[in-house]
Order: sequence, then C-alpha cells, then structure tokens
Amino acid sequence: MKLFVLGATGKTGGVLVAQAIARGHSVTTFGRSPFAGADKAKVLSISGNPMNEAELADALPGHDAVLSVLGTRGLGATSVLVDSSRATIAAMRKAGVRRLVILSSALLDSHIGLVNRIVSRTILRHFSSDQRAMEQLVTASDLDWTVLRPARMTGSAPDGQSTSVLYDPPSEAGMQITKEEVARVMLDTVENQRHLRELVHVRGARR
Repeated sequence: MKLFVLGATGKTGGVLVAQAIARGHSVTTFGRSPFAGADKAKVLSISGNPMNEAELADALPGHDAVLSVLGTRGLGATSVLVDSSRATIAAMRKAGVRRLVILSSALLDSHIGLVNRIVSRTILRHFSSDQRAMEQLVTASDLDWTVLRPARMTGSAPDGQSTSVLYDPPSEAGMQITKEEVARVMLDTVENQRHLRELVHVRGARR
C-alpha cells in the first residue's frame, strides 16, 4: 500500500514509519520538517504545512490511506489537531483518498480514573479540547475514518515481557500501551480494512 503519514517526525511517527516499511509499504511523510529517521532513504519526504489544504491536496493523489499521528507541544491553547484534520479532510476529498486512521487519546474517556479526568480538565485541558474538536470533525466527515483512542502511551515494553493489544476502553488509571503497539494497531487497521467509521479503544496487555 502507499501510505501518507502526518506527524512522522515525532516518536510515535518514527515507529509507525519503520513498521510500515518493514511490512513492505511505500511511505510518504508530510510535515514542516523533513523526515530524518533511520529509514529516511526509504521514504518520500515532503515538506509542507499540515494545516494547508492546498499543499496537502497536491501531495495526496495516488495514496491509499492517510495515517495521522500529529501531536501538540506545550500546555497552552492550541488548535493544531482540529485545524490539520480540517485541512486533511478537505484535501483527501479533492485527491480522492478516502481512508483515514487518526490518533486521539483516552484522555477523552469518562472511565480513565478520577485523577486522569481531573488532569484532562485542568493541566491538559487545551490538548483535550483540541482532541475533542478533531474527533468531532473527523467522525462527522464522509470519509472511511477510524479514530484510535489508546491508553497512556509509553516507550517499549520491558525486556522479557511479551505484549498484546486489548480492544476495549481503559478501565484503570494505570493502563498503558507502547508506541510500538499503537503503530501496529494503526497498520493492522489499514491493511485489514477494520474499524471503518469507528472510534476504537486500545490498551496494552503484559504477560
């Protein structure tokens, strides 16, 4: 498949690109900074503004799916996620690309524990608000979207621990999932045409 990745320069994005290439996919990255990961020689890196509909529309034709792992920095007011999703949706319509898998988070869930709910409404309120607006825009679109709400993301699982993914809402504040697992879920979702027009909860399981 020919995949178009937004947010590839972030930690999760780098993992996603590496896994996509390992699975034999063709990858295009699009962002303000060129992709500089270990697999940079194997990707088509396009510099552009992910909030600019025209730039996205020029780069999108010929791709099978868009995978967005865009995030925000800092704790201040932001509209990066909703503005980029608005531009992406419009550009995908123009380019005739219908499949979108986009990363949100469990911060928007009501059953993540009292402390996490308080954090999402105070310290991370701007981030949560941007995520909520993004989700509303994506789920109201006519695209073949999947919104992924992972539990708290961490680095790699400790050595010696095997991992699996559970498709259900986090029910405890301590539940988490690795970036590798999130990337795997996103690629599985695209490859298998799963969870079309669904909001999907995922968390990791350690054995």
